[in-house]
Amino acid sequence: MFTFGAFLKSSDFSMLESFLSTFFAFALPGQFVMADMLIAGGNLINVFFAVLLTNLRLLPMTINMMPILENKKIKRWKYYLICHLIAVTAWINMLTVYKNINKEKRFQYFFGLGCCLWITSIICTVLGFVCSNFVNEKILIGLVFFNPMYFLVMTLSNITNKKLVITIILSIILGPLLYNFNPNWGILFAGFLSGTIGFLLFRKSNL
Repeated sequence: MFTFGAFLKSSDFSMLESFLSTFFAFALPGQFVMADMLIAGGNLINVFFAVLLTNLRLLPMTINMMPILENKKIKRWKYYLICHLIAVTAWINMLTVYKNINKEKRFQYFFGLGCCLWITSIICTVLGFVCSNFVNEKILIGLVFFNPMYFLVMTLSNITNKKLVITIILSIILGPLLYNFNPNWGILFAGFLSGTIGFLLFRKSNL
């Protein structure tokens, strides 16, 4: 988020726009797509559908999370609000610890976790915007690569079942192959096929 803030500053976005992008979106890949398309002169309809497709991954994550957070004492409208806090970091961490949390307290726990990450992301976006003139450009470029590496390490460190490795191996194999076949859609199809095959294997083995 710090790097994203610096990127927005170098791309002539205002501080308010930088703040609002994280305040309302809170999904870094989609935020980068939004900024990149606006810089390229894309209209709002194109930007909307590009960001929608990029952030579509959050839908199955949300569907997966809701049964874990379900609590009849919590009013339904609060679940719609908490969906805004579902991002990869909060999602993976919640899946790691939820079994150790009383079911009646999971909603509150995730709300605290998600809010902490959301507020921290907003602050870091603004700090990146403000500090962009004082940070070396090479350092900013290096920070960009922390995001995918962070997600990769988090995912691998939370694999508790060896069969999940099958999905990752399939992604590694299918990714380059389908990308060479179709650079525009190859990565998307690779993820879809790997996830579907993994799901069918888990379903078959009652996992």
